[in-house]
Amino acid sequence: MFKPRPNQAQILAYEKGRMGISAVPGSGKTHTLSYLAAQLILKSRLEVDQEILVVTLVNSAVDNFTTRIAGFVKAHGLLENVGYRVRTLHGLAHDIILERPDMAGLSTQFSIIDEVESDRMIERVCEGYLRLHPELADYLLKPDVDVADISRKRNGWTELVTAINQNFIRKAKDLQAEPEIIQLKMTQHRYSDPLLEMGLEVYQQYQRGLRYRNALDFSDLIRLAYRVLESDPDYLARLQYRWPYILEDEAQDSSSIQEKMLRKLVGDNGNWVRVGDPNQAIYESFTTASPKFLRDFLKEQGVNAMSLPHSGRSNLRILNFANALIDWTKFEHPVIDLRSSLDHPLIEPTPAGDPQPNPKDHPYAVYIRAQKSTPAEETRLVVENIKRWLPDNRDKTVAVLCPIGWYGEQVAEALHGAEIPMVELLKSTESTRRVAAIIENVLITLNDPTNAAKFSKTCGLILKKDDLTAQQTDEISSLVNAVHKCERLEELFYPRAGSGIDQAVNLSGISPELHANFEGLLAAFIRWHRAVSLPIDQLVLTIAQDLFISPADLALTHKFALLLEFSASLRPESGLAEFASELSQISGNLRKFNGFSDEELRFNPDDHKGKVFISTYHKAKGLEWDRVYLMSVNNYDFPAAQEFDTYHSEKWFIRENFDPHAETLARLEGLLTDNEDLVKAPAGRATQQARLEYASERLRLLFVGITRARESLVITWNSGRKDQKMALALSALHAKWKGQDGPA
Repeated sequence: MFKPRPNQAQILAYEKGRMGISAVPGSGKTHTLSYLAAQLILKSRLEVDQEILVVTLVNSAVDNFTTRIAGFVKAHGLLENVGYRVRTLHGLAHDIILERPDMAGLSTQFSIIDEVESDRMIERVCEGYLRLHPELADYLLKPDVDVADISRKRNGWTELVTAINQNFIRKAKDLQAEPEIIQLKMTQHRYSDPLLEMGLEVYQQYQRGLRYRNALDFSDLIRLAYRVLESDPDYLARLQYRWPYILEDEAQDSSSIQEKMLRKLVGDNGNWVRVGDPNQAIYESFTTASPKFLRDFLKEQGVNAMSLPHSGRSNLRILNFANALIDWTKFEHPVIDLRSSLDHPLIEPTPAGDPQPNPKDHPYAVYIRAQKSTPAEETRLVVENIKRWLPDNRDKTVAVLCPIGWYGEQVAEALHGAEIPMVELLKSTESTRRVAAIIENVLITLNDPTNAAKFSKTCGLILKKDDLTAQQTDEISSLVNAVHKCERLEELFYPRAGSGIDQAVNLSGISPELHANFEGLLAAFIRWHRAVSLPIDQLVLTIAQDLFISPADLALTHKFALLLEFSASLRPESGLAEFASELSQISGNLRKFNGFSDEELRFNPDDHKGKVFISTYHKAKGLEWDRVYLMSVNNYDFPAAQEFDTYHSEKWFIRENFDPHAETLARLEGLLTDNEDLVKAPAGRATQQARLEYASERLRLLFVGITRARESLVITWNSGRKDQKMALALSALHAKWKGQDGPA
């Protein structure tokens, strides 16, 4: 049974009106909001066709809320899934559009493309734009930079331009601006700008591509739902009646258009409860999402502002450390504009007798490694520390958090080399990358069927498994080496009469089992050779049926097939090499891709005790572990708007003091709001503002990282490639914390 704390009891006394709740990490906000929904179902005397509406940001939260509310109402003898609806904001918008597609300007048969498809469409348009507009490089690049050189590098020229346009399109849609509106505004203001002109042209072509497919992207959903609500007062009134109470979770990440849509649904006199933590707003870069919407709501006249300050997640020393970051930011940060990045309430431990007592405190709960190290040294030190700690703590959970997925991948490789079991929550998991790499290399081999080097590499990827003995691994390596030396590969696939594969390659010393597996693989390749004329999606599925057994791997290859089919529709001239290149973005962890493996679907760390979670700080939000390592806390990954700081979005090849993302979006916003000061601001002003906003968000990201830890927290930093320093916030906290930390 749920036994509420005093602050929770005050919230559960809610009956109607507007209430805003500021909830610290680990305060039980999901449990409280779920119980409040159940109480409203029991007490508010809903009509048969009315529901309590709960809205949140992600699908995993939907499942969490649904399960908890169902448990509460069932305990009171009511039917599950009756009297309430739990939806993500995008799911809710989709429901609204489905009921009135005509008011959204859509047919009833529209489809929704995911982020992967959307980003790929924009990338293709940008590639074409750059071919036609080489002058853009003269505008943005440093004079001594060669476009050809940076185009060959990871995160180079094309990737930057694509990212700028992705942000441009999402910002325009969040501001409810079609390309025609932007064009009209540019004409009215007689304004010409290379970045806005590029953004407009890419946006126009992207929208044409969506219309051709009768499709929407995620950014379309909420703006079109809002259009429906504005255009049809009768329909809006029916929805307001259907949902007399709206409970909103994670309100700190609400955007302008999301808040407008919910305000429409609530109406002037509706019942609205908003819960969130402004100190955990970490998704604001280059979007209109902002914690200010929740902060402003808490100050609105008629809003009952409440707080959930008690947390049983962490021990007292970790709570004090998180509070020290809040207070240092609020009262001592040298940049005045950043002092509002974090705010009270401070986190309070749970009172005596609470059903969720704080973990036991100990002197070494927080350890800061102040010594300077290279990224490789930092990774080695963390892995060695985990290897010492893990054997005596198999019943504990542990996580390594990194600022970006690429760095997390390096940690994953080091843990794998140390034979430490792990679970990844990066752009794509190890199992997803493994399947992508196998399909990628099969396509490469089929594209060059007589190349022994490519074929031998592919054989090694397919035959090697995690559970092999050392002897089996050595046998496979011998087989791969023998195949690599094969001078006439065609004789391996199609032996001459009277000869076998042993005449084509030297397989002496290979076990009968491996010999049989290799013969089966050769037969499969022959089938795949005959299938290369099939459409790419059918070819991938044909390959998958021969290679994979697990439902997760088969489902994953189906997603790959759909991705490549979509790519083929955009570029009909693509061949196997181009399709393999698409998959290399996933196998190389360069692109976000959600698969179906256990580590992606099961986000409960307690189900994986004894394994090391590897995650970005962002993906760790909402999770908790007994022991947490925060890595790379330097002034590049956590800048503080100091003169010597550098920033992720300001690439080395772009002209000095110019962030093209920030400058483009500021000019777009100024244009759409008729703000001449923004539109015609001198180059660099928006860049300076973006630095402040980014530094503010990174303070909150560090706070999120700290508050993931229950019993022990280890923080390290590295000097990076440009002799970075310890992050200013960490340096300040370390100075205050000296003498309180000890060996990790």
